[in-house]
Amino acid sequence: MDDKIKYIWNEFSSELYKYINSKVKNECDAEDILQDIFVKIYKNIDKVDEQTKLKSWIYKITKNTIIDYYRKKKDIPVDIKKLDKGLEGDNNSENMNEEIIKCLEKMIFELPEKYQEVIELYDMKGMKHKEISEKLNVTISGSKMKVQRSKAKLKEILLQCCDFEVDAFGNIIDYKQKNTECKRCDNKCK
Repeated sequence: MDDKIKYIWNEFSSELYKYINSKVKNECDAEDILQDIFVKIYKNIDKVDEQTKLKSWIYKITKNTIIDYYRKKKDIPVDIKKLDKGLEGDNNSENMNEEIIKCLEKMIFELPEKYQEVIELYDMKGMKHKEISEKLNVTISGSKMKVQRSKAKLKEILLQCCDFEVDAFGNIIDYKQKNTECKRCDNKCK
């Protein structure tokens, strides 16, 4: 094995494996992804000009390989709450999360009032389920169920408006408006 590849393996493989495993939650898949990453590194190592760019280049390959994994497994749900969890050095300006959050804030008002209230308390005011249960005079499990139902309804409204492309970290990287008559996002949808 080339000395440079050995160095990269010794320096990064453990860190990358831990990161990949935290994102895919399946050890076998994580090992396969790590192997794919090192195949890509091996095939393209000559394209890295400077040693200082090596780490960011490796992380970019890792990010893209994980994205490819999720694209192949379309049945895996992606949690929109994982908006800002990316690799070291990731630039969050590459995603469209803030723009979609603004749309979501407007869509909350389309929910029935009982769902609006629980979303406001939980997500906007940051109240715990115990506090919500006391305020709304429901059980803690009742609070959790209302939050879950509220988010499901909000997701339905969002998916009626647009189609989304997300990366492996749950970041929205592209979206397209389904209906040109939709005014929910002030026509910001593509």
